[in-house]
Amino acid sequence: MEEVNHNIAIAIPCFNNLDVLKHSIPAINNDNFLITLFDDGSNDGTESWVKENYPNIHYLKGDSFNWWTGSLSKLIDYCLKQDCDYIVSLNADVVISPKNVELLVERSSKENNAIVASLVVDFKNTTQILWAGSNFKKIHKFIPIYASRYITKAGSEINDAKENAYRVDEVHGRGVLFPKEVFKQIGNYDYITFPHYGGDTDFSFRAKKNNISMIVEPKSIAKVFSENTSLNKKE
Repeated sequence: MEEVNHNIAIAIPCFNNLDVLKHSIPAINNDNFLITLFDDGSNDGTESWVKENYPNIHYLKGDSFNWWTGSLSKLIDYCLKQDCDYIVSLNADVVISPKNVELLVERSSKENNAIVASLVVDFKNTTQILWAGSNFKKIHKFIPIYASRYITKAGSEINDAKENAYRVDEVHGRGVLFPKEVFKQIGNYDYITFPHYGGDTDFSFRAKKNNISMIVEPKSIAKVFSENTSLNKKE
């Protein structure tokens, strides 16, 4: 095997996701990346399949109590210890290619080390947008409570997406690139307060508060198995 370039890490948290990992791992597997996977106690054969078929993957094992945020944060800590310059958060049910990662890195470099997210489409219907970015807006002009609102309505055709990169207020874990400087500035995901849901929203709030740009690169397309995700066809 060629020497691995540790500058770019792929961080995959999973729990009983072998069915979709058989799609996502082959798509992203590349000797130029440090590919890491945190298996939070799966009992579906994930460990044996990964170790047998992809011995290059850095396999970390949990005890079933880390949930999504804890699994991702531990992967990030591991990748930072390997002195990676960029970390791509890749949920197990998301399929991207090395070319996508190149696009994300290129955009981040052009935007002063911004966080850069992929446009998300349905794996089984790649013309259908599931997520194209979101902003925080007041639920009512007289009520100081904010909620996340999609920029492009979920279920829209991909031709309706913006052509050029644009800023957003929130990112998630579906093919999102983070420069290491982001974690040095605002810390890791808060898995104590938000063990599963809300961890990505909290992290996005902290990034926005610290003037860290979050951008969608629509040329990078992430395909997600929508039946496995919290994304739906509603705004």
